[in-house]
Amino acid sequence: MRRGTDGDSLSGWLAFAAPLALYIATLSPGVDFWDIGEMQTVPYLLGIAHPTGFPLAILLGWAFTHAIPFGDPAWRMSLMCAIAVAIAARALHAIVVSLTNDVRVGVASALAFAVGAVVWTHAVRAEVHDLALAAIALALATAVRAGHRRDPRLLVRTALALGAALAIHPIAVLALPCAIVFAWPAIVAARLRGCALAIASFLAPLGLYLYVPFRSAYLESHGGDPGRDLGIVGSAIFDNGAPSTPTAFWRYISGADFSPLHAFARAASTDGVARALRFAHDVTYRNDGYVMLAFASIGFGVLVVQRPRLAIGFATLALGSAAFVANYAAESDTARYALPALWAIGICAGVGVSWLVRALVSDAHRVAPYASALAAVALALAVIPGIAGVARDVGDSTRTEDARELGREVARRTANGSLVISTWNFATPLAYEIYVAHSLGTRRLACGWPHDFAGMYPGWQARFPHIYFVLARAYDVAPFAKALYVSKKWQLSELRS
Repeated sequence: MRRGTDGDSLSGWLAFAAPLALYIATLSPGVDFWDIGEMQTVPYLLGIAHPTGFPLAILLGWAFTHAIPFGDPAWRMSLMCAIAVAIAARALHAIVVSLTNDVRVGVASALAFAVGAVVWTHAVRAEVHDLALAAIALALATAVRAGHRRDPRLLVRTALALGAALAIHPIAVLALPCAIVFAWPAIVAARLRGCALAIASFLAPLGLYLYVPFRSAYLESHGGDPGRDLGIVGSAIFDNGAPSTPTAFWRYISGADFSPLHAFARAASTDGVARALRFAHDVTYRNDGYVMLAFASIGFGVLVVQRPRLAIGFATLALGSAAFVANYAAESDTARYALPALWAIGICAGVGVSWLVRALVSDAHRVAPYASALAAVALALAVIPGIAGVARDVGDSTRTEDARELGREVARRTANGSLVISTWNFATPLAYEIYVAHSLGTRRLACGWPHDFAGMYPGWQARFPHIYFVLARAYDVAPFAKALYVSKKWQLSELRS
């Protein structure tokens, strides 16, 4: 494989294809629980996801799941997200090659990133963060080139990719300072027209957020939300929160119910800094291990000396992500918010191992020609100890986390024509079974806690012969329902008459 620019080289395609092949081989086989089940259901139905809506992800998911002629829609969404992470791996390869002039190290860095525990486990399931990672990676890779070449055209592409990333997930705002630092020479060199075009390119994808209120208004006017028939305004999956009015829309896209801005306020405190440091250690150690982190530390030091602008950019990305996520109380899976930071660490590791090997063998003339291969081997040896454990975890997940079993059990143990009330974790795969797979007959679904619908039960009892609850196993149903079935994760009960 040749050295030099990445372009459409064989090594670049290998950095994309090898991770993708691995992810396809270990892809989640069907619908899953929680937000993953939502992202396997909402795009296919052109519904409205939980705040902040992720409109570009929904539209891409709709197009992808309807265009691919094989696999069920849940699998197709997982496939699209696997492709997204593979794209991020190739973008990582491009940056490493540009910094080391070494395609072997570029490929090895991409593969080392791809098999990290956090990256791999999130790449094989339907995650909106995977799509955001791909857009962020493309934006930052383009920003590096824009800054190096002082090219206004690349600046526009950077801005467009960043806008697309924000239209996928607002977490991309944490990459904005990094992109500005990377592209700064191009920004300075650009004329007023170039800057205006870049700003317009950045803002254009954000217009996709208008999908949310327009789609909500359409569903309300055309009866497209089945929750309305149950007396529920703005039901999950179809019209989450009914954000059709300006006030509701602003509350929706700002994520006001989850208080994201409080995370930055908490991050400024002593406890917030401590939480950020603990999070940074835990998630990077879990993904990379100490050897890879040592390589990344060396690489960051090399960048500080040789390419300080890039070092500053990577620092803002990593520190900003850690400070926000560690102090964001509303999030249960914080690791997925760290994917862009882990991508940056993968780049630093590639730079670090390349510099280290060349420094160690610089005087050994017989070994020096093989420095490239030695650096790639060093990266492989660094990740091999953790691969078995990650592969086992991913394998167990693909065998046991298929939530289709939940739908099959509910179908077996409930009557057709009944109403099923479920909390979010289990409601999303049940929604998939009802509205996408059509495997639950005429059963109806309401997403929420039992007490959310306290005033509705009398009317529902007049309409439905049975009202069931699907809840976490630990939930005490004794005060209002009779237990019917208990599994490892969830339980089924029926409303007392």
